[in-house]
Amino acid sequence: MSDDLPIDIHSSKLLDWLVSRRHCNKVWQKNVVAIREKIKHAILDMPESPKIVELLQGAYINYFHCCQIIEILRETEKDTKNFLGFYSSQRMKDWQEIEKMYKKDNVYLAEAAQTLQRLAQYEIPGLKKQIAKSDQAVTDAIKKHADYGKQAEDSKKQFEKEIQRMGIKGVSLRAELLELAADLPAFFEHISQEIQKLSPARDYFIAFRDYMHKNAAPSTPVLPILALICERGVDVTTYEWKYNQKPDRVEKPNFELLLKDSKDSDEIDFGDEIDFGDEIDFGDEVIIDVVADDSGAVGEKVASGQDALSLLENSEAQKAVKQELNELLAFLSMRLEDETRETKADVLIRGSEKRPVEVAKVTDKVLKTWISEIEGIQKELENPQKIHLFKIRGCPQYVEQVVEELEKKRDLQNRYKRLQTLMTDAQETARLVVSKATDELKTVVASTRILQKQIESDISQKYQGRRVNLMGGINQALGGI
Repeated sequence: MSDDLPIDIHSSKLLDWLVSRRHCNKVWQKNVVAIREKIKHAILDMPESPKIVELLQGAYINYFHCCQIIEILRETEKDTKNFLGFYSSQRMKDWQEIEKMYKKDNVYLAEAAQTLQRLAQYEIPGLKKQIAKSDQAVTDAIKKHADYGKQAEDSKKQFEKEIQRMGIKGVSLRAELLELAADLPAFFEHISQEIQKLSPARDYFIAFRDYMHKNAAPSTPVLPILALICERGVDVTTYEWKYNQKPDRVEKPNFELLLKDSKDSDEIDFGDEIDFGDEIDFGDEVIIDVVADDSGAVGEKVASGQDALSLLENSEAQKAVKQELNELLAFLSMRLEDETRETKADVLIRGSEKRPVEVAKVTDKVLKTWISEIEGIQKELENPQKIHLFKIRGCPQYVEQVVEELEKKRDLQNRYKRLQTLMTDAQETARLVVSKATDELKTVVASTRILQKQIESDISQKYQGRRVNLMGGINQALGGI
């Protein structure tokens, strides 16, 4: 009855099982070294046979392959067989010797068991992991491709939003920014005209101050920079504001040239070498008297560089203009609140006090008009687009910073598109790896199934034909393929 029971052997314990039952020797590996060396030389001299090529393709040559090679050689080398039935072919002799070495102490069975364990525990799972990893790489690349596409579109929208905010097309950034900055003089002319409309408001400020101080007001000037603009318009230079006197000559900076120099000129050209000739003898010590006027100006009064800019062009002066506008706005807002407050005390005071004509004639309606005009001027000066242009006009190098920032935003779209291309390439590479690993896995699995059956059959013969089942890890490795 026990002879009919199958022999179940766990594949991971197969080699130990063979050694423990004395089918194989513990030192079988020493003999395998000589056999592998013999196979290495024998394989170099093989007949041109499609069957042998197919047999050896993608497989680790073992004892069972040797038996099949010998069967093939019986056909290809039959002409070398002598009258005694022996082959004179060296090929046949080599492979028959290999077969004999394999059979001694069942070395072939131990090697086959070790090979099967290696395939089941390492090679097949390794190929499966490689395929799974490459499949995940394809999925990740597809996801990243979509993400980069979205980011490229977002970057494009951000760039378009930025150039729209700045009022340019974005084709030729530097030229378009310069064109916008070129319109600033007209804008400054407009602002100066709006400020000139506030001259009555400034006069009201002065009149009210004198009234409150009973004509003993301090001698400090009231809103001096606004006074200059109200009196002279946009043509007042920063020099005149700083030094309280008109310059003899104004040398305005060449805005376009400065921008060009900031971009194109990296090195300073000192021109031709200067030959100072022989050493100059200055003789006795020379004393030079420097004569300056009360303001500190020496010789001809020349307004150059930033001092040659108008009050609204110069960033420092424009800041002072904004401060005086805030001061005037605060005063007018306070007066409007006082004039419109309806408490009994306020009504009584307004009815009993006697104000100068210059103060009394200003109604709350006029105050509201002046406040509205100041707020309009402030809004125009605080426009983000105009602030960019002020910086460009006041510091020509700033345009390069703006262009660089815009180009970075524009290039970000191209960068994400390049990353998209890389993800497409990554998908293709990962798919090729999957395809190659899948084909290799199919070949290895097919060879493993054959080796499994060969080992089961060989062990079965040693036990009078009892069925042998290799189970456990081998079935798990081959499962689902």
